[in-house]
Amino acid sequence: MTCNWEKSIEERVDQFKLFYNKKNTRPLLGFFFGSEYPVHRYKAAKSIPEKIQLSPDHFHIDEYLDDFDYLFEKHEDCGGDFIWSAPIYWGIPWIEAALGCPLILSSYSCGSIHAEPPPGHTGHYDIPEFSMNNPWVNKAIEFLKLTKKRSNGRYPLATTRMRGISDLLSLIYGTENLILAMLEHPEEVKSVADKLTDFWIQFGKLQINLIPEFHGGIGSFYYNTWAPKGTVWLQEDAAALLSPDLYGTFISECDERIINSFNGCIMHQHSTGYFPYEFYINMNFTALELHLDSGGPSAESLRPVYNKIMKYKPLIIWGDITEEDMDWIFSFLTAPGLAVITMVKDSTEAKEIWNKYIGCKNDAEISIG
Repeated sequence: MTCNWEKSIEERVDQFKLFYNKKNTRPLLGFFFGSEYPVHRYKAAKSIPEKIQLSPDHFHIDEYLDDFDYLFEKHEDCGGDFIWSAPIYWGIPWIEAALGCPLILSSYSCGSIHAEPPPGHTGHYDIPEFSMNNPWVNKAIEFLKLTKKRSNGRYPLATTRMRGISDLLSLIYGTENLILAMLEHPEEVKSVADKLTDFWIQFGKLQINLIPEFHGGIGSFYYNTWAPKGTVWLQEDAAALLSPDLYGTFISECDERIINSFNGCIMHQHSTGYFPYEFYINMNFTALELHLDSGGPSAESLRPVYNKIMKYKPLIIWGDITEEDMDWIFSFLTAPGLAVITMVKDSTEAKEIWNKYIGCKNDAEISIG
């Protein structure tokens, strides 16, 4: 038996297949190298101008491809079970840009590009149809084609960050006004949400159709997971603004439509504020991901949530996870259907974490048959 500190791609894919079937006999463990802020994470992003409305021409794809190679190599150096993936640059709010929302980098130090509400929004008829003539859509296509060529099968491609329907509604209406609109104009909000869902699905399918298979599957935009072919990632961070009733009335049906439009779907969640995991465990998600947020609840305090999720779905825990939280996770959560990815500063730290929580003696070679 070999120590799986540095495992082959095939071994890692096999472990993820076990994970999605909740048959892994130990938790999967992986590492996230570098900044979680996309503008700081990619050297190419240093060329993005500040304080002006951005266009597709501000993003030079060849420079990002160099970053992809660098990040893949750094993550390979860190070892572990996970596999770095290359989406189209996820620092761009792609859905919002394609919808016609202005994009601004306020300052390089902030680390993120933000989208502003579309000018003059007054209702569902302002949501454009998805079009292959959209300049941001064309940029996405170009990104994927060139990334496929650069990867040449070395690392998986993936769908990019696509904010969910509650996130898009919050941008369009404004955080405070969204709740009022839901209460005062529910049919209008439902109509807008319906058109946004159509747009989301078409943008997701465009990417899926251009992404090559990687050992029978696909990557992920951020979380370094291998996933079954055709899997997209979804998030509804702005659900934190809602009550369970409002989520159930306005968003849950949209999420169901998204899930049912793809071969697989994984939901990203934050552990601070309200997050509708009790809805999600009853939906056809491939897995649920839950952040351990800095300053948020500890792993131990989330035990009832973890246990409930893992009863129904595989669980991915991501974050800059403290040693105390790691100790608790690896001591008290069951292995089947559990995968953990923590931030590290270098491969030395990654190897120390691996040896503490997995080590050769606990990392049995497993055949999936």
